[in-house]
Amino acid sequence: MAAVSFMIPQMQNALKQPERWNSEWENTIRNMERRFTPSALVNSLALTFAAQPLRRDASLREHQTILSNLCRTQAILTATAGTCFAGANLEERWMKASPDLRGKHILIGLSSACSIARNLHDARVYCGRELTLSHLRSDGRTVLELLKAVLLPEVAMPEEPKLLPHPAWDAFAAAQARGSPNDSEKYALASILTLRTKLICHVIHATLNSFVGVELPTVAVAKYNKKNNPGEPFLGREFGKSVVEGMLGVAGAKAQAKENKAAWKERQRGRTEHCSYGGCSKANDGSAKFSRCKTCWDNMQREILYCSAECQKADWKPQHKSICGKPLTFEAVSKPPPPIPPPSKPAPQIGPAVGNYERSPSLVYQIGWLNLNPKLDYVVRGGAEETNLDFPDPEAQALFRRCREKAMTTGDKQSIAIMAHFICWMTLDKPRFHLAAIVEQLKKEYVFDELPRAIHEMQQRQNKDPFRRPPLLAPMSPQNWVNFCKGMNVNRQVVLEL
Repeated sequence: MAAVSFMIPQMQNALKQPERWNSEWENTIRNMERRFTPSALVNSLALTFAAQPLRRDASLREHQTILSNLCRTQAILTATAGTCFAGANLEERWMKASPDLRGKHILIGLSSACSIARNLHDARVYCGRELTLSHLRSDGRTVLELLKAVLLPEVAMPEEPKLLPHPAWDAFAAAQARGSPNDSEKYALASILTLRTKLICHVIHATLNSFVGVELPTVAVAKYNKKNNPGEPFLGREFGKSVVEGMLGVAGAKAQAKENKAAWKERQRGRTEHCSYGGCSKANDGSAKFSRCKTCWDNMQREILYCSAECQKADWKPQHKSICGKPLTFEAVSKPPPPIPPPSKPAPQIGPAVGNYERSPSLVYQIGWLNLNPKLDYVVRGGAEETNLDFPDPEAQALFRRCREKAMTTGDKQSIAIMAHFICWMTLDKPRFHLAAIVEQLKKEYVFDELPRAIHEMQQRQNKDPFRRPPLLAPMSPQNWVNFCKGMNVNRQVVLEL
């Protein structure tokens, strides 16, 4: 059987022209359902995978990364459902909403989720009618049932993701299990089921966040090195130049190739490298150089990056040792890396609101994220992607967390201003951050319209400090302040201006 071929909408139109983009997708889905069964799609991907040995390693690594990301996505979605959605009376409001209103937010969810990454966008071919606007908007229970189907029993990183059931795909999986599938066939089915579930999770998450008024953060993705990493083949289709020219004509094929190249460049902007250790996943903001595993690079041209020797050592026994410099097999990546064991002493987390303080949905979302990842200090979305802030200096971290606790539990305006000023000041000279977007995020989280003025007042206090310490670090001794600036590569003379 040959690899199946079909035209799908341009990914870059998901956010630019969502109505047109979705209409094109639904036409594609209608045409596909009449022509392609799960068996045809799996066999097509298996053939593509087997026929491109140079891409096998990258595809297998990508599959395990997607498994880990899906576990994380489902844990976050479960935390959000139990806090933000529950507090916003989501189920009752969603059921009372009109189909048109539901459709508006579903379209936002579809376009947002499909714009995250190419593999998620193209995975819509595996969802069929499940992700058509007419199917999702007509009955409010449809979206809520999908949400319940992907929620985890508890808010914790699972050892394996919870794949979304579907009669046709489940029947095919059962039939494959009774046979003797090869690695290519196993990979194809597992990849399809994982991507399908991940896309639906993101669509549901983005839809409901839009509905309750919470801004959905973008998903961090690894930097793609076109020269050294051949990448992953498109799942379920393989277009040669002649196929595209036959469908669109020579001029149309050239125009599409030009558009695809421009879209690829646009998607690479703002993407960054991440530490390969699952317990860290720190993003490289350009201030440090990540080290690369030499054995993997020399033997397999496989780029495994670590932010520190400690992360490389921590990743060795549980994960990297078994694959270092060796060709990957499907069995080696059929499960996500083992979750990081919790610390022996639980890290302090954000407590409940005190008194009559009512948290905004955005703040509830932030707190849920921090409680799920207690090593983090804050999550900012003022750049090309979501960024986790953590302060390695113990004294600075303790001062920040004390202020953060008061701001998040009592809504104290002074604490909010001190914390917001420090976040803005720490990210000011980092090119990946946009100050105005960070301020808007904090204003929305704390419902504090006067925050820019309050931050300006904090900057004036810093200017008057003889050592130019930000108000949050005013208790820090002068020597510790100097050490902090050196360790964090902070410019003490920088002035925050809104």
